[in-house]
Amino acid sequence: MADVDFLTDTDVLIEFLRGSAKAGMWLRTNQGQVLGIPVLALMEILQGARNRRDQRMLAKQLNTYTIIHLDRGDSEQALSWFEEFHLSHGVGILDCLIAAIAVRIGKPFYTFNLKHFQVFPALDVREPYERL
Repeated sequence: MADVDFLTDTDVLIEFLRGSAKAGMWLRTNQGQVLGIPVLALMEILQGARNRRDQRMLAKQLNTYTIIHLDRGDSEQALSWFEEFHLSHGVGILDCLIAAIAVRIGKPFYTFNLKHFQVFPALDVREPYERL
């Protein structure tokens, strides 16, 4: 099991990278704890880069945190959840894979997308702070 205290979703990371005061304050209140980033969330952030320079800058910023990679069991769990929840709850492929990582790690998972992530059994999903 990875040595992290909590994990974050892409949407929380985007707010931080865009300079949101609330996101910065939330991260500062969690200083001293180890933040884990699912590799798929990192890839989503890098996908949004406008050019190679932006991509390198984003990677440098986020690689200071612990990146949590997929295990074989994660993909098997994600497939099972996708078959169960995609049609009934609109849950996507990446959400299933990210949730599988978070459940395996067994630590709180912070996202603003509570609608999709609350469906996953055994996932301790939380909103980091209230957005206006």
